[in-house]
Amino acid sequence: MKKIITILLAVMLTVTLSVPFFGAGDATGSITIKGIESNVTYKLYRILDLESYNADENAYAYQVNATWRGFFATAGALEYVDVDEDGYVTWKENVPDSGAAELAKLALAYAETHSIAPEKSSANAGDMTVSGTNGTFSDLALGYYLVDSNLGTLCGLTTTDTAAEITVKNGKPTLDKFVQEDSTLEWGKVNTADMGQTVHFFSTITAYAGAEGYVFHDVMPAGITYDTVVTILRENPRTRAAGTEVEATNYTVTPGADGHSFDVTFTQAFCDTLATGDLIHIYYDGTLNENATVAGAGNVDKAWLTYSESFRTSEVTTTTYTYAFDLVKTDSQGNLIDGAEFKIYDASVGGNEVPVVKVDDTTYRPAKTGETAVAALVKNGKIRFVGFDSDTYYLEETKAPEGYNKLLARQSFEIDGANLDSVVTQGAYTSGGVQVVNKTGSLLPQTGGMGTTLFITIGAVLVLGAGIVLVARKRMSKIAE
Repeated sequence: MKKIITILLAVMLTVTLSVPFFGAGDATGSITIKGIESNVTYKLYRILDLESYNADENAYAYQVNATWRGFFATAGALEYVDVDEDGYVTWKENVPDSGAAELAKLALAYAETHSIAPEKSSANAGDMTVSGTNGTFSDLALGYYLVDSNLGTLCGLTTTDTAAEITVKNGKPTLDKFVQEDSTLEWGKVNTADMGQTVHFFSTITAYAGAEGYVFHDVMPAGITYDTVVTILRENPRTRAAGTEVEATNYTVTPGADGHSFDVTFTQAFCDTLATGDLIHIYYDGTLNENATVAGAGNVDKAWLTYSESFRTSEVTTTTYTYAFDLVKTDSQGNLIDGAEFKIYDASVGGNEVPVVKVDDTTYRPAKTGETAVAALVKNGKIRFVGFDSDTYYLEETKAPEGYNKLLARQSFEIDGANLDSVVTQGAYTSGGVQVVNKTGSLLPQTGGMGTTLFITIGAVLVLGAGIVLVARKRMSKIAE
């Protein structure tokens, strides 16, 4: 009589579970899986046959099932069990209980590579009887069973002599996603940015033991360009320890596949190390580009996780907003005037210029790295700037319209979560936007002007009149003689 004493407890730790049945002869048993889901397939593989048992003595005689003789001849399986010349199986005394989890994983991999059909499957009509959230496989030959699901989750194990119950623990991973607001450095679901600005994202996978086939997918909108930088941290919140960087050998980043901005495929070896509640943080960047949606619905980045054979999480999203404003140039009566040139700064004095480039005759946007900035020239009394963050800005007039006084100080304005659109009616400013007023002075007197000419004319007339009077008096004097 051969004994397997420790293997039952050890199997409770495994991803794909082995379930022992006790008995012999024509006896049959059952496995009830508690907490099943309708879209998950559950499979049973009998890897050992139970020849006889004595429950009181905790003594069981297992032999290798004929279909699995090849597996129990492999070096991997023989690291955990001994198989004698008669085919009886015993657990190695120097192998810890946790080794049963590894043995079960090896067995499942063997079943997949050798196309071993399961003893029963919930995908086959009549194999599983469902009652609420419980599913029962009945009429099973007594033995030691490998229990697998295409969800790849961890199950608990309880057993009696001829029946076993497995409680499926919640093993579906979840995903969340965040974007950083540059003005506060806080992470949230929305942010605002300038065109040309780097936008920082991170997504968090909450993993479960028994993880299989984790692939992270991200799709950026047309207005955000993926910057091909990915950093991954792993965190165990139970220990409250800071996250540690995951070595690049544990995942592959594939940019541009299947219309996605990028995918991150984790190796199965890495997935096997995950415990329930482990967090995987994926950090990456994008650049808000000239194709960005201005205001409106914003620029939505979406992500999801696929796992196991055919499962995926719900999509999670963040939204990046950018805005526009109108600069309206008027005289003191509100009439539109042309010819002024402006630059934009982030401070009232000094500070940094916000460089812009021309989109068309009436539109400008922030310059990208490598583009040459220009002064914005007002045409038809109004120009539009697109792609600006929510912030306070300062307009500096570098050239005034002909005949108008140039502004001596920068004029401030604020974008606060909405476009600054203007209303112009019949060539005159009505409302909205950013109005900049220029004034013109009156004509001052000058040398050689009309006033001097008038004085000269009057003086000449007076001199001429005095001459005439003098000549007349001399003639009268001669006549008198």
